[in-house]
Amino acid sequence: MEIRSLPWDSDFFGLRIGRVDLQTAEDAIELKKLQENLKKQFDLLYIFDLNNVGFSAEGVRLVDEKILYSKSCEPRKQFPEISFYKDAQPNEDLYRLALVSGGYSRFKLDERLPKGCYERLYTRWIENACPNEGTNKQILIYQDAQGTAKGMITIDHTGELGHIGLVAVDTDVQHQGIGGKIMSTLDGYLFERGIKTLEVPTQKANTDACRWYEKNGFTIQSVTPIYHWWL
Repeated sequence: MEIRSLPWDSDFFGLRIGRVDLQTAEDAIELKKLQENLKKQFDLLYIFDLNNVGFSAEGVRLVDEKILYSKSCEPRKQFPEISFYKDAQPNEDLYRLALVSGGYSRFKLDERLPKGCYERLYTRWIENACPNEGTNKQILIYQDAQGTAKGMITIDHTGELGHIGLVAVDTDVQHQGIGGKIMSTLDGYLFERGIKTLEVPTQKANTDACRWYEKNGFTIQSVTPIYHWWL
């Protein structure tokens, strides 16, 4: 069992943050015994329970059950009202949609994290998702008649594998087929470029998203409980 420091998270949140991947019940027992020593090194541990062995201790909270979905890419219909975002920096619409996408994020739900961290994190995420030369990053958007982006999906791909990052449809236009049109367009776009598999993580608590992914042909590959252990 490896307990490793996370320098980027630590700097971003202003906390001493680490991560441990639990594999066995023995790992969980050993980790709990290390609590006093861990307090000297960390303020917060992310615990990824890879084999669902469970973990409990003072200061521990289950903050997410991450579902990893995947599907094979297909030659699906591409809708003309779906376009690719061209700029290297987000506009106001994308910043707004980024926050919509993270409604079930553990970084929003854990109230012990510094105030505003969720907003700063998703702001950084959408900035990093914008297309830039030398990357395979793209953002597909749906715009209404006034030119306002009301839905988006961010995508990156390596080799034959595509990764969805942020997905959002504005609350006032949900359940109108916008997300389905974006996903269909994305699927067809990736298929044409030889991408064979598309993956996306989401939260088990986000039941609407889970149903939507399954409706669009995704199947569950894994479910990983994630704990925040405040030391």
